[in-house]
Amino acid sequence: MKHLYKYTLLFALLLSTATLWAQAECRSGLRFASLSHDFGDINEAAGVVTCRFTATNSTSEEITVSDVITTCGCTKAHYGNGAIAPSGEFILDITFDPTNRPGRIDRDIYVHVSDATEPLCLHITGHVEPRERTIEELYPFDMGGGLRLASNFHAFGYVEEGKSVEHSIGCINTSDRAITLTLDIIKASGHLTVEDKITIAPHTRGDIALRYGNSTECPYYGIAEDRLQLVVDGTTCNYEVATHAIMVDNFDLVDDISAPKLVISKNIIKFGEINGRNDVVERSVVLKNDGASPLLVREIAVSNVAVEVAGERTMSIAPGASAVITLVLRSTYIEDWDNPLTGRAMVITNDPLRPMQTIKFTALPL
Repeated sequence: MKHLYKYTLLFALLLSTATLWAQAECRSGLRFASLSHDFGDINEAAGVVTCRFTATNSTSEEITVSDVITTCGCTKAHYGNGAIAPSGEFILDITFDPTNRPGRIDRDIYVHVSDATEPLCLHITGHVEPRERTIEELYPFDMGGGLRLASNFHAFGYVEEGKSVEHSIGCINTSDRAITLTLDIIKASGHLTVEDKITIAPHTRGDIALRYGNSTECPYYGIAEDRLQLVVDGTTCNYEVATHAIMVDNFDLVDDISAPKLVISKNIIKFGEINGRNDVVERSVVLKNDGASPLLVREIAVSNVAVEVAGERTMSIAPGASAVITLVLRSTYIEDWDNPLTGRAMVITNDPLRPMQTIKFTALPL
């Protein structure tokens, strides 16, 4: 207990010193009475809360507050014209809107002043107690027939060879009758299993169970994507449900010391301006194996139809060796000429630490 008290006191002194140092470091003559405010516990349903910071111009010259920048749209600054005479007072009111922000409050406010190159940093803390959510907020997707879903998309993350991963999407029957929900896979990867039929009682919550499996007998490496059509009592629902998983090697028995390690020469590719409707633009990236065993590139999946990988999308790279992949943009397949083209090339390998790495790409159709 004695040591705990000593370390607690030391931490408090360091924190106080750091606060004073931050005030002094900016070399401003504007002195705040306090650099922080703790709102304590706030009820989300109670609405906006306000705190006030006051400061005094300790110099013989006028100081101007040129700007006050908050780090979140939920936090706003309110102050006068910003000109503070010698010995004058500056009042800054900070409002925080807790709506849809349950949990800890931890925000910085930066005050830019005319007599310093660096801004003064103020800090607000607290905790927002969540309000009770409505059915519409908890289950925003109205599928029709009384069925509402918490989401119409679910990403499973990694599914290793020889394993399966099961998740669920929450649902509720808001009607006064029992409903029968059937699920049809309309875009099938062959790796997703779902229940064919679910019965949900009136005003009852339920779950749509989804399971991705990656068999040892016929392993798959890459992105598995599926789309489900939901039907309530024979009527097709308003939305489809999409899912995807990243199918990778089994890393249970991999020795980290001798494992392969993928290093990509650049993670952003800029194709630049695309002027013609029949342009073909190529950009190359180097894949290097910094590990101690062969790096197996299992798949390179591209998210935009206008870009493809030239040549093979699978390869083996020896320890210390490199390989070049080329991404080809064909303007013929650009779907939207009014907005910048963006996408990703996802490189899936047997690197146990980062089985999937992403190369982002951009282009500017003209």
